[in-house]
Amino acid sequence: MIRRIIHIARREWLEQIRQPAMLGVIITLYGLVALLVLISLLMLQNMQGNPGQLATVLNTGDDPAAFIELFVGGTVNAYNFLLYSQFLGIAAVLAGHAVLHDRQCGTLTFLLLAPVRRTELLIGKVIGAIGPPFVLYLLISGPAAVLASCLEVTAPFAAQLPGNPAWWVAFLIGGPTWAFFIGSICTIVSSLAHDVRTAQQGVWFVVFFATLICGFLLTWALPYGVIAQLGVAGLAAFGAGATQLIGATLMSRDVSR
Repeated sequence: MIRRIIHIARREWLEQIRQPAMLGVIITLYGLVALLVLISLLMLQNMQGNPGQLATVLNTGDDPAAFIELFVGGTVNAYNFLLYSQFLGIAAVLAGHAVLHDRQCGTLTFLLLAPVRRTELLIGKVIGAIGPPFVLYLLISGPAAVLASCLEVTAPFAAQLPGNPAWWVAFLIGGPTWAFFIGSICTIVSSLAHDVRTAQQGVWFVVFFATLICGFLLTWALPYGVIAQLGVAGLAAFGAGATQLIGATLMSRDVSR
């Protein structure tokens, strides 16, 4: 079983990385968000060292230190939300076109005739589709968050950054698990759609709500520790398991039509 899943995942992975334009877009999206956040935090740190100048710019009686802390906290929370929702959204869109792509290319029939269970097909497709964005998520978003945690201005928000073990649980377990869950749903949507427009509409409907909910949950649970993050990841794992069972049944009935 594992060997067949790996074979399907590898095949889907190769299909994904054969699209350099797509990879370039993903790298650009990850990089732009990370760069903008780091530049914003560096600017706020510079302002923190010049409270008199900041007070002049504000031209109000507000406390400059409180102003900076408010904006730093907002920037850190926004980056965490974008980090997860961006990864989940990209992974879900790629997974959502996996089966439909095989149908369009005429290779789906061969997959269905092969000695492969529907569950194995579904798991392999999802893993292969979310693989490239996951690697880029590790290589770009992770280091950017680590750099942000090294800045003095973010010290009061260590609970929302890599200094907190819960952040690593969310980053390495929670995010990928939710991506697999949402990717499974989108793959099923793709398998039941018989034209590109229907598949895209279904996938984007799922992606819009799912990324908002998942990004919020993963970000909200950060200050509550490792147990809370494991609970969030466990919720995704339960959903993914149920989706696999339902999806295998639906694909057995409908994907060969």
